[in-house]
Amino acid sequence: MNKIANTIATAIFLCLCIFFCTDPSFFVGIGSKLTWMIDKNSYNHIGIYFYDNDYIITPNPKTSTDYEYNQLLLLKKRLDSEGINLIYVNKPTKYLDDSIFYDQKTESFCNDNADRLLERLDTAEINYLDLRQEIKNDGLDIYQMFYRTDHHWTVPTAKWAAAKIARSLNEFCGYDIDLHIYDDVNYDFKITENAWLGEQGRKFEGSGLKYDDYTLVTPKFETKYIADNEEGDFTDLFIEDVNACSHYNYSSKSCTNLNADHGKILFLGDSYDAVTEPFLSLGVHSIDILTVRDTHSENFYDEYIHDKGYDTVIVCYAAFMIGAHDDPNSANHEMYNFV
Repeated sequence: MNKIANTIATAIFLCLCIFFCTDPSFFVGIGSKLTWMIDKNSYNHIGIYFYDNDYIITPNPKTSTDYEYNQLLLLKKRLDSEGINLIYVNKPTKYLDDSIFYDQKTESFCNDNADRLLERLDTAEINYLDLRQEIKNDGLDIYQMFYRTDHHWTVPTAKWAAAKIARSLNEFCGYDIDLHIYDDVNYDFKITENAWLGEQGRKFEGSGLKYDDYTLVTPKFETKYIADNEEGDFTDLFIEDVNACSHYNYSSKSCTNLNADHGKILFLGDSYDAVTEPFLSLGVHSIDILTVRDTHSENFYDEYIHDKGYDTVIVCYAAFMIGAHDDPNSANHEMYNFV
């Protein structure tokens, strides 16, 4: 059926090109729209599936979790030897139930992989925060927490997640963060409707796929930071352009919060944390942030952790990072390489 739909769309596209004989770029858009209208499933071969309201989802293969578990176990042992806390944060993917793909005639093991890894962390007595469970506890709708056209979560979701991580710092690491700083009443929310097409959606630009709404979130209260040898407030240092609409409008930075006097954290995150880490920084004195795939270190622990004065290391990874090491060609192949 997919081949038939693609053939029809291509034939119509060529006929239009011959008839009008004009700028080919015009017809690229028409061809994309025709394929979109006839059969969206023609994109399944690149791992793109559509749920309700054109909500884009992607499946993940099954993994043993051995690599991730062993790396976290070794990291914990080395951190314990220096009296440094470890918290593992499991960030959700865009769905909480892998069975969402049953009707798509494929399988995903993203949540299953995370469940099995967290069970092993329980056995190893590694403190963790499962944000999937927090979503359920708070009665939230995960499909409202992510962009339809992107694999990243929204800015309000990132602030929500930062509050949960801050609570875990209080619970597991003896911090005393005032969690009320994350209450919505303390922030301005600027909503721009139909403003941004995410990374997943860009594959269908010109198809008629509706853009996402974008929400800019900024603290109402006074903030004061030093980052990259500059002093400024939250908006100055972490937001590229208050009028821009993009996940990467926010940028995570190693920073010192001059309005907080406790906490020196190494935050090992991924691209979600371009937004998450700035909000977490509102509650602690110092955060250094790294994305392991960008470090390319053969001796990660000694280079980035040993004798640096950290009291806590947070490993904050999206669930689809679990199993990335199985594929040497994956951009995320090194994400759990901590030692």
